[in-house]
Amino acid sequence: MIKNIFQVAILPIFILLFISSLLLVIKLWGELLLPVWALQFVLTFFEILLWLAGGWLFNRLLSLLFWDILIQKITHVHPPKLLVQLSGIFVSILTLSLIAHFVFNEPLTTIIAAAGGLGFVLGFALQGLILDLFSGLAIQMDQPFKEGDFVNCHNRFGETLIGRVEETTWRTTRLWTTDRNLVIVPNSYITKTILTNYSLPQAMARFELDYTLDFSIPTDRATRIFNAALLESIGPKGILSSPSPKTIFTGVNSDGAVYKLKYFINPIKVSPPKARNTINTNVMHHLSYAGITPSYDRQDIFYEKMPRQKSWENKEDRMDLLRNIDLFQEFSSELIEAITGSFDLKKLKTEEILINQGDDGESLFVLVEGLLEVSIQLEGEKKHLTLLRPGSFLGEMALLTGEKRSADVTSSIESLVGELTKKSIMSLAEENPEILEKMTAVVAKRRLKNKEMTTKDLKENYEAIENEQKNLMERVTNFFFGK
Repeated sequence: MIKNIFQVAILPIFILLFISSLLLVIKLWGELLLPVWALQFVLTFFEILLWLAGGWLFNRLLSLLFWDILIQKITHVHPPKLLVQLSGIFVSILTLSLIAHFVFNEPLTTIIAAAGGLGFVLGFALQGLILDLFSGLAIQMDQPFKEGDFVNCHNRFGETLIGRVEETTWRTTRLWTTDRNLVIVPNSYITKTILTNYSLPQAMARFELDYTLDFSIPTDRATRIFNAALLESIGPKGILSSPSPKTIFTGVNSDGAVYKLKYFINPIKVSPPKARNTINTNVMHHLSYAGITPSYDRQDIFYEKMPRQKSWENKEDRMDLLRNIDLFQEFSSELIEAITGSFDLKKLKTEEILINQGDDGESLFVLVEGLLEVSIQLEGEKKHLTLLRPGSFLGEMALLTGEKRSADVTSSIESLVGELTKKSIMSLAEENPEILEKMTAVVAKRRLKNKEMTTKDLKENYEAIENEQKNLMERVTNFFFGK
């Protein structure tokens, strides 16, 4: 501490001693060198400098001993910059008042009266600035936020301003908004609005999203779909895994059943709009593959047929929904109809195992609702590979070639999968031989993509796919028909 005091005081003390020495010299021999009027001017000038140097020394010691040491020791936080600046302004005003009294021999009552009148005039003319000043002082004393906190200012008219606090000065607060703009907000505006600090009492904050679905959708099915979308949204550009996100059924309104998606994010790392975008994108994807659309406003007038909510349980709906799957997009209506009859649905519970690595298998699975985790066993330890979302198919090599299962597949959440077995595909292939060729073509493209063997050259890419398809088709024919 002594070292800090020495560093703070050495320069002002040196200047004080230097000015005092000059004053002493001028008072002793000034009459011999200067006329009376010049001598009086020089003496007054150096007395003013002496007082200013003294005020500077006092201000630096006050800042160090009172703010940086005493206050910080009591509060255990660094003192607000605004209060330190205000104390410096007060010392400056006090120094000027002492100069007026001791140098110019002005009575203190006159100084106080003049300051009061000047303060009244300035207060009336600068009332906006003064309001911002005292609002900033209130913010520094109350400390509803600090630099780096993520806040939302929303007034009574519904307007919001979301951003990260960069700095709070004596008049304004600077926010770095989610639109990547630096917005300068008057402190008086902040004190008049409702402020939400997403960074307190801890760094993560909870957010909610509402979705409304048709009354015909079972609540357990809707919850499963929303939870799968939330689970997929976990990541660097999305939401936190802990506390775990969840979906609750909050009630109904005139438009349908209302579901609330609750999730947590760290606003400093991921802005609320970005997390919301990730969730909305995943929710719409999961709803699309489930054949569900968000509920429409019942007060709208539709001149076309309202979209019917589809279900995998319904055979006709299943035909339409199967067309969304990459594996079946090139199939004719006759083939889709034939596959629909052989498509067995299976419900999985959370953490239920669908496929074990190394097992024999003669079936293919299509994930229609939920989320599946793919992992492999390496040296006795489980290694996560990826998450499969609705529309994904798996186990195609076991179905087409009889290969052993290459990975473990577990249901991350309650899920719904469809299964196609070798027996059902073989019966279909006898009447529709092209079904194996079409499935093999899609699988060949995916295998090349997984091996990262695709090229920008369209001709080379086409030849690679054709060769992979030819080799794969030979294995498929040998597995199914022994040729």
